[in-house]
Amino acid sequence: MARSADDAALLLEAMMGDDAGLTPISVTPPWTSIAAAVARIRDLKNVRIGYAPDIAGLGIDPEIGAACRTAAMRLNDCGAIVEELEFSVADGLEAYLVLRGLIMAVRFSDSLHELEKFEPNLKGNIEAGSKLTIDDIARAERKRAELWHRWRTLFERVDLLLTPTTPVPPFPVEQNYPDTIAGRKMTSYIDWIAPTFLVTLSSLPAASAPCGQTAAGLPIGLQIIGPRFAEPKILAAAKLVHEVNPTPWPPIAKPAARS
Repeated sequence: MARSADDAALLLEAMMGDDAGLTPISVTPPWTSIAAAVARIRDLKNVRIGYAPDIAGLGIDPEIGAACRTAAMRLNDCGAIVEELEFSVADGLEAYLVLRGLIMAVRFSDSLHELEKFEPNLKGNIEAGSKLTIDDIARAERKRAELWHRWRTLFERVDLLLTPTTPVPPFPVEQNYPDTIAGRKMTSYIDWIAPTFLVTLSSLPAASAPCGQTAAGLPIGLQIIGPRFAEPKILAAAKLVHEVNPTPWPPIAKPAARS
């Protein structure tokens, strides 16, 4: 998280690099400085961009969908070649929940005898993970591979894919999570972030750029997704999305008077 795409590039530059002593999956990126690369980019000339309105197949709040589509199409003015297309990874929802459950069961394996002390959502995730079978995990991994190849095929056609970051506007902080999306009841309490975790499921880089506000003055995010090592192009697009869709800070509620 950062105040700007340039700041995000600086943060990523500090984080990335080969450190096999701490993690075996660390890598050396193919660029020398992502911060410098993002700073140099002034337009998106000839960058092929696809806009997909609902990659999770759960519906989109009309206000969110309209703002994101408008922001995506404005990138034509930055030299990009933008087309609206149909693309879905909605069939990855079950695979994500299985693999998430597996991670939860592994992470909290030493605390299974204390599940009643956990808050309900986390407790449910750990219990679901503990009940998984080898067949469950195998099907989820096969689906993950299938989705990765679907993304790979898409990125032969476009350089970046844009889609709403979340299908619902920001909700009150006192609310744990929304229970409906565009009038449809959610089946899982994490459905509302499916457009993001379905990207993570295939280990793809992505960023969310502010692209407008709701009628209530709340921010709307446009998700920018690319293939492996596309971070410079993703952050450059995020910077331009922000520039052509200037978004002020949301209103700050005044604290209630206290006697």
